[in-house]
Amino acid sequence: MDLTQRKLTRSEWDSIELPVAPNEKMILSLICDGFSNINIKKNSTASMFSFIKIEFTREMEGFLYDKYFKPVIQDILKKYPVITWTHVDGGASSMKSGQLKKIDMLRIQNVDANIQTSKEIVYEFILLEHAKNLAKYLTKNKAKYAFYLYTLIHMRKASISHVNTIVQSFVNSLIEYANAKTDLTHIVKEAVHFIEQNKYITTYEDKALYVHQKQLFSIFNQKANTHPKLVLYSAPTGTGKTLSPLGLSMNYRIIFVCVARHIGLALAKSAISMEKKIAFAFGCETASDIRLHYFAAADYTRDYRSGGIRKVDNSNGIKVEIMICDVQSYLTAMNYMLAFNGAETIITYWDEPTITLDYETHFLHDTIHKNWVENKIPNMVLSCATLPKESEIVDTLGDFRMRFDGAEIHSVTSYDCKKSIPIMTKDGYCAVPHTMYSEHGELVECVRHCIENKTLLRYFDLGEIVKFAFYVNSNGLVESHLKMENYFGQIEDIHMNSLKIYYLELLQHMSQEHYSTVYTYMKSKQEKPFSKQLVKSVSVDSVPFKKMDSYELKRTQSEAYVPQSAGSSGILLTTKDAYTLTDGPTIFLSEDALKIGKFYTQQSAIPLTVYQDIMKKIVTNNKVSQEMEEIERALALLDKSDESKKTKAKEKDDENKSQDIRELYKKLDVLRKKIKYISLDAEYVPNTKPHQEKWTSTVNSQAFCPNIDEDTVKTIMGLHIEDTLKLLLLLGIGLFIADAHPEYLEVMKRLAQSQDLFIIIASSDFVFGTNYNFCHGFIGKDMANMTQAKTIQCLGRIGRSNINSTYTVRFRSDEFIYNLFKTPDENVETNNMCRLFSS
Repeated sequence: MDLTQRKLTRSEWDSIELPVAPNEKMILSLICDGFSNINIKKNSTASMFSFIKIEFTREMEGFLYDKYFKPVIQDILKKYPVITWTHVDGGASSMKSGQLKKIDMLRIQNVDANIQTSKEIVYEFILLEHAKNLAKYLTKNKAKYAFYLYTLIHMRKASISHVNTIVQSFVNSLIEYANAKTDLTHIVKEAVHFIEQNKYITTYEDKALYVHQKQLFSIFNQKANTHPKLVLYSAPTGTGKTLSPLGLSMNYRIIFVCVARHIGLALAKSAISMEKKIAFAFGCETASDIRLHYFAAADYTRDYRSGGIRKVDNSNGIKVEIMICDVQSYLTAMNYMLAFNGAETIITYWDEPTITLDYETHFLHDTIHKNWVENKIPNMVLSCATLPKESEIVDTLGDFRMRFDGAEIHSVTSYDCKKSIPIMTKDGYCAVPHTMYSEHGELVECVRHCIENKTLLRYFDLGEIVKFAFYVNSNGLVESHLKMENYFGQIEDIHMNSLKIYYLELLQHMSQEHYSTVYTYMKSKQEKPFSKQLVKSVSVDSVPFKKMDSYELKRTQSEAYVPQSAGSSGILLTTKDAYTLTDGPTIFLSEDALKIGKFYTQQSAIPLTVYQDIMKKIVTNNKVSQEMEEIERALALLDKSDESKKTKAKEKDDENKSQDIRELYKKLDVLRKKIKYISLDAEYVPNTKPHQEKWTSTVNSQAFCPNIDEDTVKTIMGLHIEDTLKLLLLLGIGLFIADAHPEYLEVMKRLAQSQDLFIIIASSDFVFGTNYNFCHGFIGKDMANMTQAKTIQCLGRIGRSNINSTYTVRFRSDEFIYNLFKTPDENVETNNMCRLFSS
């Protein structure tokens, strides 16, 4: 995590100008529009009318039904006569000829071929395809029909305009018939397949605000209520908290305070995509250090040639809607915004205020305290996934009330859970309370803690929950009102959140008498999610675990056995366990990232002959890079001396530079061409097909492969950095370590953003400084001093992308898991907040 309170670099300025993807922009637009309409819903799926872009009329609806949908429904009823539906002829049959406009008929004729080849994207055809499968399996009396029933029940909730009403009537009739034949317990039993792995539900569901966003916007949308407000805003990571300021900016000026600059830059990029007027206060000592984005410029001069803005007057911030600042610059940013706006029209949105509070002392603590004490903005949002509760920070709340008369305190909490991100033990089992605790008293304590902190529910594996629920139900170990058939009223009631709440209810009411039997049975039946049989093959002699460039080369067999320690099961991520890393990149958190990196160079099983060739090229590249650095230093000195001679222009083209400078640039170009390209054969690159064939019995199509392009390899090989980092790059592994070469870090950040790295290895502080998407995470053994709140922050890095991907968090010490599911003896973050956020 970059906690340096400094100005933005040119590359950071450039990064915020990159437009977001269209689907992301739709979400941003939803958030902005949602401030004034919290129940807003958007759905990009096209009905037939949307697809052909024709005006809706009842006559046209009947015509389209007769032409396109009626034949499909007749075919379904003929092949699978599970219901008698009397409305099949309820289309346009009774219409008089000529009732449709000629221009509409012509348009239908023109797009007819397009419709016939695009049935997979027209909503009515999608509904009918699922209806066909539902009827098919109902006719054959196969349980598989329930998947399509559950899917249709949820798909029909979508807010899609002008869906053909006759098609809807047919689907509803089929659902009603199937519903009457369905046992709710079957839906629960197949919950993993029906809910968690069901891509159709997530694909066609409405895009809407999260519950916590609705609550936040409602608090600030009460026009008659002008009292100062302090909002404790707590929601799981990856659920849009840091984008909520975009909605608030529709009616307020926002000062967004971030300790981790990556978060501020991510918000800036989104804001610019929505053409918001933003300014930056990073590393500011005075208001003169504040910089406006072009959109926010009120006074400026234009380039007489291009007509574009050439110079902005940064002192005029009258247009600024969102000020993004670091902690050091908050007071400067606050006074700047107060110069143009009334205090009551501004919201200070403090993102992740608990960053650094897990340390007893930190260089930012005095600044944080000063910001709180000297704050003049009466509206403040403290946004964090692990924010203390009101009862835990009474002093902070009292201090805010004392300084702002009539202040209101609001708590917004959420545990939105659409996807399970199972926690796995060091032995590779899913960690759930009923298999973690053998003693009933410990279970009760865990359940109490989870009820108070429901965000932990997302880390319970749904499959394990369902197995437990069925065991206690089938053995009569639950009270009558908690039996599945009584607890769930209808199929719509069965979803991810309700099942996990049901699980807590079962645990809460589990008697001490029965628990021992339940624990013993469930523990004995638990299976490892990843237990693929390995191919019996001879692995190759690997690179030794020592400083690689001092390794003494020796004659050896090209193939030799790599000893595997018994305790390393599940972490051989460059060889036999690589296939378990699916769908996207992995983050490995360790206080000694370089040590973990060297472990993977050792375990990567690269033959010595291949390693020798790589090292020779690296040595050659190192010599070239040293020469390049010497030339770059010489150029810097010449440029500096040349700069002092300039009187008008600050820059000159290469052809106007001195002869010495031109010669040095030529030498630099020659040296760049000498950098040797280094690559590994596919069998050594994790999760390529040859690699999987070598290490596992079958090829997993979901296994994630790194994607490092040739230019990136050349760039890294040309840097004067440790050889370990260069070899790791070839394996698709990047390190975020202190004092790393700046250019190396920039390349790793770019690869992380584009999801081209296989693994990122970093320290725990890194978790606050990124919104990169990870599908799997490892928490190293050396993270023993990490607080519970920081552990939850680490977990929040996982599962931020596609909801249908497979996610896991794997702890290398089970003690961390036990600490996660109990109330901590001491909460360092809470203690520090009471101390620093108080006068």
